[in-house]
Amino acid sequence: MAGNINVGLALHSGGLTLQMPALKAVAGHPVQVPLTIADARGTGAGWTLKLDASAPVTITAITARCAAGSTCTLPKAADAAGILQAARDSGMGVIQLVVTVAPLHSGSASVPLAFSVA
Repeated sequence: MAGNINVGLALHSGGLTLQMPALKAVAGHPVQVPLTIADARGTGAGWTLKLDASAPVTITAITARCAAGSTCTLPKAADAAGILQAARDSGMGVIQLVVTVAPLHSGSASVPLAFSVA
């Protein structure tokens, strides 16, 4: 017995999402904030990561890698109003970032860190 089996396949684009734990910048030691950005839109439009903090904080480093099991294009930095802007045709797939926030000055109150991506 021989024959053909037709299989239909449809691909649907997804959205742009951000996952992160609730963390605060504190006096005395740096804080590393793990972020997961998933860009499943399929457009290659890029995105901007922004930080919303109630007091000034300093970002000292950002590292990026593809999440396990994801085919991704790492973000290529572009001129940004945010702390990281993925240039066109970069930042697609599931990307794990670690954003390092400098310690606050001694005696400073802790500052909640809230990130957004658009």
